Formats: sequence, C-alpha cells, structure tokens
Amino acid sequence: MGFREPLIRFYNQILFDFFKKSYNSDIIVGKDHWLYFIQHVNEYYGKEIFRWYDSNDAAVETFDRQARMMYNLRTILNENGVEFLVFMAPQKGFLYPEHLPEREKDTTTVSAREFYSAKFDEYGIPYIEMTKWFIGMKEADTVPFSLFPNTGAHWGFSAAYATDSLFRFMADLKGLNMHELQFGSLHETTDSAILATDHDIESLLNLCRPLPHPGERLYEADVTVVPDSTAVRPRAIFIGTSFLRRMHYFVPFNEVFTDPEYWYYNSKLYYGKDFRTMTMVSEVDVLQHLLDADFVVWFTEGDQMCKASFGFVENALINLCLSEKRVDEMRKHVIDSLRHDSLMMIELEGRDSLKQQSKLWNKANWLVTRFPYNYFPELAGDSVPTTRNPRLPEALAIRDIKRDSAWMKNMKCQTIIQNATLEEVLKMEAQNILNGRPLMRDMTGVDMQSIYIESFVKETKEDILTKPNLMESIRQKAVEKGITFEEQLEADARWIVNDKIKRGLIVL
Repeated sequence: MGFREPLIRFYNQILFDFFKKSYNSDIIVGKDHWLYFIQHVNEYYGKEIFRWYDSNDAAVETFDRQARMMYNLRTILNENGVEFLVFMAPQKGFLYPEHLPEREKDTTTVSAREFYSAKFDEYGIPYIEMTKWFIGMKEADTVPFSLFPNTGAHWGFSAAYATDSLFRFMADLKGLNMHELQFGSLHETTDSAILATDHDIESLLNLCRPLPHPGERLYEADVTVVPDSTAVRPRAIFIGTSFLRRMHYFVPFNEVFTDPEYWYYNSKLYYGKDFRTMTMVSEVDVLQHLLDADFVVWFTEGDQMCKASFGFVENALINLCLSEKRVDEMRKHVIDSLRHDSLMMIELEGRDSLKQQSKLWNKANWLVTRFPYNYFPELAGDSVPTTRNPRLPEALAIRDIKRDSAWMKNMKCQTIIQNATLEEVLKMEAQNILNGRPLMRDMTGVDMQSIYIESFVKETKEDILTKPNLMESIRQKAVEKGITFEEQLEADARWIVNDKIKRGLIVL
C-alpha cells in the first residue's frame, strides 16, 4: 500500500515516544533512552535460561556436560600441540544495570557465566572473563567514553583493549613471543561505519528520527603492531559471536596471526584479509583445521553461553575421536530409526522421494552431531575418550609439511607436476611419510623455480575467473588485440605474478 514505510516508522515512533516500547520483540527500552537486547535484560534478572531450557536443573545439566566436553577437547588438542582457551566478552546489562527497566530479579537460577567460570577453574581450562574487568574499568573511570554505546548491543573501541589482553594471555599460555599491539592517541570518531555499528539496536527500532545521545562521545585510536623480527605469528581459530567483528575492525589480526579463522557461531567460516572471504564450516575438513592451529579460542559472552558452544565442542570431538565411516554408519542407523517414527513420517507426507531423503538426512545429522554422547559410548561419561580418528596421523603429517615453507613451496610445484590440487598433493606426501616411501620434496632434476612460478600463474588465473569485472576487462583487451580470451588471461596472470615477484610478495 502507498506510504507503507513512513506509516510503519510513524507507528513505531508513537510506541517509543508515548509508551517507551518497541515493536521489535527482541529489543527492550531501558531508562534514559538506553536500549538492550532481550537477552541482556533477561540474563541480568536471572531469566535467560528459560528461553532455552525447561528448568534450572536442565540448564545446569547442559552446562555441566559442556564443561566436561571442553575439558576432554582441550586434553586431546593439547596432546597434539594445540591450546584451547575460552574468552568471555563483557555483558552490557551487568555493566550498565542503572539504565535497565525495573524488574524482579530471580536469584534462584543459574548464571551461565558464573557456572562456566567455576567449572573452568575446576578443570584448569584457561579463560578470560571480561565482565568483571570491564566493571572495574567503569568504576575506576579509566577511559573517557562509555564501554558500550547507549543504543548499541556491542562494545566500541573498548574491544581493542580486550583484544590486547587476549593476545598477551595467548602468548603466555604457550610461552611465545607474539607481536604486541601499539595504541595511538584517542580521538573522537567520525567514521560512519563505526557510528552505524555502535548504534545497531537503534537501527532495528525503525523510527522516524534518531534518538538523542546526550553526552555520548565515541572514540577510536590507531592500533598498529610493534615491529619485531623475532616475533612469531601463530595460527588461531576463533569460534564465536559477533563481538569478534568489533575486535578485528580495530585490530589487525592478520599481522598478529598467520591465516586466522573466524568461525561465526560455528556456521560460517571467515578467513583472508580482514576475514572478508567466507565458506561454510560444514564444507571444510574440520580435523585438519583444528590440528593446523596453534590456538583454538571459544569466543562468547554470558547471555550467549546459555546456548552452549553452538555445536562446536561436539563437532570437534567427533572429528578428533571418530572415523568418518563410523559417523556415517551411525547417521544411516538413525535414518532407519526415523523411518519408524510416526511423527516423523507425518512430517514427510506429501514430499517426493528426494525431499524425504534430504529431510531424514538433515534430521539424523543434527541428532548425531549435536548429541553425539547419545550415540557413541566413547563420547559419553566423564573420562577423556581414548579412541582417535584414524586420519589423525595423516593430518599431523600434513601439518608438519605446512609449517615448513620450503616443503610447501615444493608441494605447490607438485600441483603442476602431478596435475592435482594442493590438498591432494599434501595427502600424497603425507602417505609417503607414513609409509616410508621416497618424498616428492626430494625430487631432483626438475626446474622447481619455473614450476613454482607456474603454480602461482595457475592460481592467479583461477582467482581471475571468479571475478566478473576482471574477466570482462580481459575479454575487451583480447578483442582489441585480436587474440583469444585464454591468451589474454594467461598474459594478465603472468603480469600479476611477475609484479608480485618484483615487489617481494612472492619469494623465489
């Protein structure tokens, strides 16, 4: 209908101005124009667990099992040289309770943040709990700005200080000389991207006019890495929530770590410069990724901890302890069971065969991967599982190859010689190691430098083919020169590679 959008905004504005309410059920309007997500308010008043569990006892049972599984996971990862730790971001409701709406507090329920903290102490799992530290910062008035924006869900530049603490903690855990961060002088931000994110809850109100922000000043500073030729850049996986986005917005993660990964809610995997490239966690070799890392960080905050680890801990234990064949057989067994479930068959009525199979597979996969302790005896109970995925030795061999730059250079050459992908070549070399066969690394009589360059040309051509604008430019140049698209693609790829060699981005 005409004027639909302004009418909706006008209605929302009336709700807010006269009744201090939001049409968005996830947003709670507090005092003094402060906004909170519902979980911020519920967690402070002790009621958030009831959005996820039937009772306090059910929540305690889940939290206790998750903490035990984290201990088991850390033990297995430590066996293989990988450190597991937990980072808990601060909670807005606990930092600024004076702006919360008045409600009755339930003191009989469990706090996920406090429960996990106690369990981590008991099991010796390294962790950082930021809420207490941020409360101390607020009370001491150590920074000239609000630690959380009044109409935002996430931290602002305070995230950079927490990141510095996290990096130092990680370095101490492994005794590494990691790059340190250097902070420039604070200045008031004018970056529209920062301002928009700092007021992300406000944008969801969908009002006619901006809310007032009396006295609020949003700051930032340049954060750089201290030059240190002796510093190492470890590999790290961060599994967690959107709070990490603010950290890497202010801090150059790629200068501190080698190929860091951000597993957003254990669903989407972001990597590359500023985490701009994305794939799905379900599409990668989880076992290899875990073992390639030096650190695995479960990143969360108090109210999100009610949802446990988003399935990460379960999935990690499955990949480390069980063979793909074993998991697949159990999945098929569960599918057969579901075919005899009357409620499930009602859901499948009217669907064609392919859709029925897809529905059954998805349901079985969800049950097996989210509740593996119900299907695999070795993952149940308190003890650390003793079984291991038979692929573990191969994955460790591949990790050793990846950590040797000269070896990896040779493997890239082998992709040309063997006409295979890098993943396939790495598996072949790992099997050579495990079976005592001659290594491809030790081949002689081949011009490895030219092959190494060819591997980059091939990689560059593949990258160009994923970018429509570049492809169109190459087509136009090919027409102008009277040559084929493939010839111009080859020429452009070689120019790019040669330019990188001249600038020192590719070392021969």
